[in-house]
Amino acid sequence: MALPLQSIHFNITGFGIAIMILPASPNRISVSTIFPWIAGPLFFGLLALILGQDANWDLRNYHLYNPFAWLHDRIEFDMVPAQVANFYNPLLHIPFYWAVISLPPMLTGFLLGAVQGLNFPILVSIANCVMGEERERPVWHSYLAGLIGLLGAGTLAELGTTFGDNLISIPLLLSLWILLAGYQRLLHDRSIPTLLIVAGAGLLAGLAPGLKQPSAVFAVGWCAAFLVFPTHIRWRITLAFCFGVGVLMGIAITGGFWMHELWIHYGNPLFPYFNDFFRSPMGAVAHYRDTHFLPSSLWESIFLPFLLIINPYRVGEIAFRDLRFILLIAAMTLSFIFILRQSRKYDPYTFIHQKGFFLLVAIVISYLVWLKLFAIYRYLLPLEMLAPLAIWFLIDRFPLRISSRQAIIVTSMILWAFTLKPGNWGRVPWGSDYFGIQPPRLTDPANTMVIMTGVEPYSYMIPFFPEPVRFIRIESYFTGPSESPNGFDRRMQELIAGHQGPLYIMYRSSEAQSSKIALHHFNLEIRQEQCQQMNPDIENQSFDPFYFCAVSPVSAIATTHTRNERNSK
Repeated sequence: MALPLQSIHFNITGFGIAIMILPASPNRISVSTIFPWIAGPLFFGLLALILGQDANWDLRNYHLYNPFAWLHDRIEFDMVPAQVANFYNPLLHIPFYWAVISLPPMLTGFLLGAVQGLNFPILVSIANCVMGEERERPVWHSYLAGLIGLLGAGTLAELGTTFGDNLISIPLLLSLWILLAGYQRLLHDRSIPTLLIVAGAGLLAGLAPGLKQPSAVFAVGWCAAFLVFPTHIRWRITLAFCFGVGVLMGIAITGGFWMHELWIHYGNPLFPYFNDFFRSPMGAVAHYRDTHFLPSSLWESIFLPFLLIINPYRVGEIAFRDLRFILLIAAMTLSFIFILRQSRKYDPYTFIHQKGFFLLVAIVISYLVWLKLFAIYRYLLPLEMLAPLAIWFLIDRFPLRISSRQAIIVTSMILWAFTLKPGNWGRVPWGSDYFGIQPPRLTDPANTMVIMTGVEPYSYMIPFFPEPVRFIRIESYFTGPSESPNGFDRRMQELIAGHQGPLYIMYRSSEAQSSKIALHHFNLEIRQEQCQQMNPDIENQSFDPFYFCAVSPVSAIATTHTRNERNSK
């Protein structure tokens, strides 16, 4: 049974903290090293089950369809059933597709949450690097920083879901961990092996944007942080260059094959994005970027972390609340004030030589690039995970007594916990089948074509139809009747005009009127007497079912009606 995130996040936080602190005894150091790698996947795998089965919009639109289409060579067979997302790299979602067709739903959900839980031990390792520079600390400090990092409003919303932002975070955080663990070597050892380590870290960071392009902002942030490295300028540039080369290699590994596919089929390796430059005839001459959430002014850019608390829809499609970025800004502001005062207890030179300063610079630059390119909150999850550690690092270096610093840290945690409101992208109760689809019976699948209309996400149904059935989407966010048809519109016009076998339409009942209008442009009409209702379990919306209906040319239906009228006379 799925439970509301708002009603359980306090219990989750308390239980999680208790579990993570258990092995903190100094006599069990070896166990405490291994523990996060076991506890993280187990805890978050179980938590994914508690939250319920994922039913997000993108899952129903392309997370299942894209890997299915690529594995079954349907890129040119179906016509953009997943709308613009039809052209996204399928590699990230192939394991989920295999799990859905092979495993029970709850096991699939647990495994997905468990893999996402691997962020925890990596965060703990990063915390050990940053927090352990000056003195010995209880091991639970690192555990707590890692746990709070993964109990963010966005990360909890995506736990057990297929968005992938908390999956691509794994190589990104691994990359950062390598850089922080080898910090002193990077400063002083100017050898080829050191450059290879940096390139390897860059390769890990590049794997993420190869899978999902928006994560490139973090590769930029990690790379640019080298430019403020406390060493000679030429060595900084050399490190940044080697890291950048590694990033390009990583992108080539996970995304190169897909860019090649898009280039071969559409003449644009990033299709449909930047088509104002590549000018593929299959799309409009446009950049296709989603600029809806970008700040409209400098004032809005500066105060966006505060504005999203007032109106979370400013940076996404769901409601949520998390104060961590406001707390981080407050901690950074106070640190800046202390530096300006040049307190004897707060040495700026020592500060910039610490690993935490490198982390802060990487966070700030990544955030600024994100703000410029996307300003969509769920693309910011790696920084959401790192923010608590950055806050702790800053507060712990205030020129105050230890007791005062600890009081500020505890107060910040309490304020965060009592104001946290995780988001929810849509969940349904667990069942015996992940999607619960009963496709209609078809008499001639090998010659059947199904027309899709509307903008609702339902391409996830396609893998459950007989494989020879062809799907074309004549109306969507990417295609549709217009005065300026793109290449897909023209190609679908030809396919429908030349089709000789059974022809059907699939649409959501709430989009019935727009579906009829779209069909009219192809001289087609729905045969209402040959409609079947479909309501897959994942939809959980019996009030708004899908319909699967036969369609015929308008002229043929009119002729039939005329003949019936004559026979009745």
